[in-house]
Amino acid sequence: MDCGCNRIASGVCSEAEGTNTIASGFASHAEGSGTEAAGSASHAEGYLTRAIADTSHAEGSNTITEGAASHAEGFFTAATADAAHAEGSNTAATADAAHAEGSFTAASGGSAHAEGTFTIAEGTESHAEGSNTIAIGAASHAEGFKTEAAADSSHAEGSGTRTSGSASHAEGFLSVASADAAHAEGSTTTASGPASHAEGLLTVASGNSAHAEGENTIASGVCSHAEGLATKAQGSNSHAEGNGTFAFGLNSHVEGNGTSAIGMNSHAEGNGASAIGMSSHAEGNGASAIGMNSHAEGFSAQSLGINSHAEGSSTSAEGANSHSEGSNSVAFGFSSHAEGSTTKAQGSNSHAEGSGVTAIGTNSHAEGLNVQSVGSNSHAEGFNAQSIGSNSHAEGASTSAQGSNSHAEGSSSTASGISAHAEGSSTRASGNSSHAEGLQTVASGLVAHAEGSLTTASGNNSHAEGILTTASGTNSHAEGSQSIASNDSSHAEGFFTTASAANSHAEGRFTVASGSSSHAEGNSTTASGNSAHAEGSETTASGDFSHAEGLRTTANLAGAHIMGRFGVSMFPYSWHVANGLNIAMLGLAAYLEGATGNMAIDGTYTSGGADYAEMYETVDGAPIEPGFFVTLEGDRIKHAVSPDDYIVGVVSARPTMTGDSAELRWAEAYLKDEWGKVRYESILIPEKSDSEGNIIVAAHTVKQPIMNPDWDPARAYIPRRLRPEWVPVGLVGKLRARDDGSCIPNGYCLPNGEGIATASASGYRVLRRIRANQILIQLK
Repeated sequence: MDCGCNRIASGVCSEAEGTNTIASGFASHAEGSGTEAAGSASHAEGYLTRAIADTSHAEGSNTITEGAASHAEGFFTAATADAAHAEGSNTAATADAAHAEGSFTAASGGSAHAEGTFTIAEGTESHAEGSNTIAIGAASHAEGFKTEAAADSSHAEGSGTRTSGSASHAEGFLSVASADAAHAEGSTTTASGPASHAEGLLTVASGNSAHAEGENTIASGVCSHAEGLATKAQGSNSHAEGNGTFAFGLNSHVEGNGTSAIGMNSHAEGNGASAIGMSSHAEGNGASAIGMNSHAEGFSAQSLGINSHAEGSSTSAEGANSHSEGSNSVAFGFSSHAEGSTTKAQGSNSHAEGSGVTAIGTNSHAEGLNVQSVGSNSHAEGFNAQSIGSNSHAEGASTSAQGSNSHAEGSSSTASGISAHAEGSSTRASGNSSHAEGLQTVASGLVAHAEGSLTTASGNNSHAEGILTTASGTNSHAEGSQSIASNDSSHAEGFFTTASAANSHAEGRFTVASGSSSHAEGNSTTASGNSAHAEGSETTASGDFSHAEGLRTTANLAGAHIMGRFGVSMFPYSWHVANGLNIAMLGLAAYLEGATGNMAIDGTYTSGGADYAEMYETVDGAPIEPGFFVTLEGDRIKHAVSPDDYIVGVVSARPTMTGDSAELRWAEAYLKDEWGKVRYESILIPEKSDSEGNIIVAAHTVKQPIMNPDWDPARAYIPRRLRPEWVPVGLVGKLRARDDGSCIPNGYCLPNGEGIATASASGYRVLRRIRANQILIQLK
């Protein structure tokens, strides 16, 4: 019944109740004031509500449901799509199955949900909650204050956050997730790269799958990671952490403060470190790894070369594969190594270690303090050492190996010659292949050797040893004290000796060998002749090929030999025995003249033999045994067989002297005059000079026998003493004779028919019997 309430239930089975209500839909229901239920089975209740669509439900004040099965409730809400639900104040659910609740919310996407105040759920299945949030993308979610989820499946939460990428997530304050699957959280962060993550304060993750965290960090590279304060990860897969770090290179990693990793796969850590080269690593403070695969660590270290390594303080590895370590060390060369303090390895494969050292040469090695290895493959060690020549070695203090393959060691030694060796103190080996050792020695000749103290070997292949010795001749040798070997192949040894001629030798004390190939030895001797020899004390051999020995003897003629004391030679190429009293009274005791074979003695000649014999040839060429009496047949001998034979003598077994022996050569080797005297001639011997024109042997005249043209010197000669047809016959003296047993001492004997002694009243005196068939007789 109306009762004046203006109720209209025009729909079949509808019902209107309250005032000014209209139920026009089938089985609809309107109640309250000014409500309208127009849809079938709709329900409007409250004040000025309208349920227009079928099975919809409007309740509250000024609500409207236009979608089938929609529901609007609260104040000025609208559910305009099927199954939509608007509740609260001034909310609108305009899409199917949308849900708007709260105050001034709008759910315009299918199955969207807006709640809170001034929120909008625009995307399908989106969800906006909080205050002034917008969920635009399908299945997006915006919550908090002034957040926006613009992309499908994105999620914005917090305050002022925005998601524009699919499946992105922004949370916190003013964070933006603009790329697909990006995540921005914290304050004013931006995740603009797909699958990126930005968190913290003012961070940016712009690279695909990048991650930025901390404050003011940027991860712009693909899969990059920036964390800490003001860091940048720009390279793909890079990682920046710490404060003000920059990871630019692909796969680079930077950490610490103000570090940068520019190269691909590089790593920088510490403070102000830079890894610029590909696969480089910089760590420490101000370190810089510039070369590919290089490593710089420590303070202000630089690795510039490919595969180089710099560590320590202010070090630099500039060469490829180089290594510098310590303080202010530099490795310039390829594969070089510098370590210690202020070292430099400049040569390829060089090594410098210590303090203030430099390795300049290829493959060189310098170690110690202020040393240099300049030559290729050289080695310098110690203090102020220098190896300048290739393959040289300098060690010790202030040494210098200047020549190729040279070696200097000790203190202030210098090896300037090729393959030279200087050792000791202040030594110098300047000749190629020379060797100086000891104190202040000098080896300046080629292959020279100086050792000892203050010695000098200036001749090629020379050797000086001892103290203050000098070997200046080629192949010379000086040893001892203050000795001098000044000519080629000379040798001076002892004290104050001098060998001044080629091939000379002086030894002993104050000796002088001034003749070519001469030899002076002993005390104050002089060998001034060529090939002369002086020995003993104060002797002089001034003749060429002469020999003086003993005390104060002089051999002043060519080939003369003198021995003894206080005497002078008389003949060339002869032997002399001196026996003077003093320097004012010279004299000889004997001589043997070489040219004539004559000899003299000032005394008595003694011998072990007893008889004086001469050599005779036998008549038949057969030998005759000792002890037989012999007689003559012409100039030959045979057995004496009668007491009346002319008895020459008895064959001797051991004469004291033998004449006509021809012992040394054929008896007719030299020409003779009609009396058998050897004939002589004078021969001029020309001078001999060396390759430089120096006279070795002066021109001179030699007296020598004239050779018989019938003599063949090449034919072997057998002395008469060794030939069977020649026998020695004792002419004077005591001889052993064979006897028949009849001879008695103090008696006499003569030969029998066999040349054997038999007793007689006269003849040869029998001195004594030796054995049954042998007696000793006196022959005169």
